[in-house]
Amino acid sequence: MSDEQSIIIKRIKKCPHGAHGGAWKIAFADFMTATMAFFLLLWVLSGVNDEEMKAIAEYFRDPTVIEATPMKLIESESNSPSDSMIDMGGFQDAPKGEIENLDGAKEKEQLESTKRALEQKLNENPTLNQLKEQLKIDITPNGLEVQILDDRKKPMFESGVDLPRDYAANLLKEVGKVLAKTGNKISITGHTDSSAYHRNAEYTNWELSADRANAARRLLLDGGVKGDRIAQVVGLSDTVPFDKENPYNPRNRRISIVVLTKEAEARLKSLSEAPVLEDLNKQLANPGG
Repeated sequence: MSDEQSIIIKRIKKCPHGAHGGAWKIAFADFMTATMAFFLLLWVLSGVNDEEMKAIAEYFRDPTVIEATPMKLIESESNSPSDSMIDMGGFQDAPKGEIENLDGAKEKEQLESTKRALEQKLNENPTLNQLKEQLKIDITPNGLEVQILDDRKKPMFESGVDLPRDYAANLLKEVGKVLAKTGNKISITGHTDSSAYHRNAEYTNWELSADRANAARRLLLDGGVKGDRIAQVVGLSDTVPFDKENPYNPRNRRISIVVLTKEAEARLKSLSEAPVLEDLNKQLANPGG
């Protein structure tokens, strides 16, 4: 047996590195696209004034009447030749007739007059004046909005039912007396907070908000509003809170009454109007046309 030790030599075969792939390029491209879109958004918003920004916020806060773009709901008050909210430069809209402009100005003046009449009635009536903080009156893109807000110390309705307190019923009747003098259609919406009934309850905040809106409708009629002036009565439960940060805030329980502009009324009608029977017959007769 040999005393010599065997020497073993290991040879490592080096292979070239494979391709890493291009997935990172796609991710980087998405990041750059999102960044560009973000800065483009900032640039666009920099051209919106405070009034238009407020109108946009109002639209997203209460979309109860109509679903449309803010550009369609809000007419720009700037001196630019375009009716769009943001003047992108160089583009003009088609000219509008003088009659249409006069009608819009007259309608806005009537809504402002109704707003002043409501505020005056609150100031003149000591009982109603105590509820002044619970009545919010604004001119919105959809018309004159009157919101009757609940309060922990002075709730407008009995807990969990559609029965209004005496002072709330009186307030709604007085509001009805003022709104009876206008000719515009009226939208009534009921809202609740996020405090819900027990899980298996058949009666929910949806029914409650709708019933309270309908109770408000009856009180407006008692105040003098004609029945054919009511365009819609809906309940939205807690889907459109007044206080978005605190869904349990009592002020989320409210009744929203909107004296609709003619434009908002037309849009609402276009959504709810049934198709003409003649058109339906044509579609049935020619399904492939």
